[in-house]
Amino acid sequence: MSTPVPRRGLAQAHVVHLHGEDAPFRSLHGDIYAALRRALMAGDLVPGQAVSIRTLADQFGTSMIPVRDALKRLVAERALTMLPNRTVVVSPMTRRRFQEILNVRLAVECMLARQAVEHITPADIETLERVNNDMHEAVERGDVKAYLIANHRFHFTLYDSAHSLVMLPIVESLWMQVGPFLNGVFNAAGVSHASDNHAEVLKAARRRDGIGVAEAIGHDLGDAADTVLARNEFVADAETGGGR
Repeated sequence: MSTPVPRRGLAQAHVVHLHGEDAPFRSLHGDIYAALRRALMAGDLVPGQAVSIRTLADQFGTSMIPVRDALKRLVAERALTMLPNRTVVVSPMTRRRFQEILNVRLAVECMLARQAVEHITPADIETLERVNNDMHEAVERGDVKAYLIANHRFHFTLYDSAHSLVMLPIVESLWMQVGPFLNGVFNAAGVSHASDNHAEVLKAARRRDGIGVAEAIGHDLGDAADTVLARNEFVADAETGGGR
């Protein structure tokens, strides 16, 4: 059964200000699309959750047309699924799809992390240390949402350092597809037993050891995948709305 968008809404969580002096010079479709992407990557939504065009239009203070255009784009990118009755939902996850996404993430994110070390600054490393501390505090509180937000910040602080024009958009797309599913799994499993591979990432980054950072990122992705695969909370291929 589909779940409606939470009452506080994506507009409150991830909106960029759509009104003001510069609003006419920007694309409402692009702003809404970017906000929804961030919500998906951060795990603000869960698989199967219905996304209401009218509700989002109200939250963003716009007509339904730019919202519909943004949702169509996300359907094309497989982050959302349009059901036969035209309802748009967050895409469910099959085991096969998850494992394929994982394999691509292991290849691309490790390469991106290795490239990041070539450009990372002391300020970037300090930011990574602060974010990693935030993750530890979230684990101690059992705060899954704060943990997932900090985890996202840690990875993309590192990846942004690579200044990649090709790999970074690919990684963002993969996180957008898998974020809602990880949100659901870790909300059920908790984070008390989460592995601390980020400490190894930091050690290697301080040494400017690209291979070491790549290996630590690979271990991080693999450990998280082990938790997901062991829980086996996937849907069957026939339940994915035609494979999207």
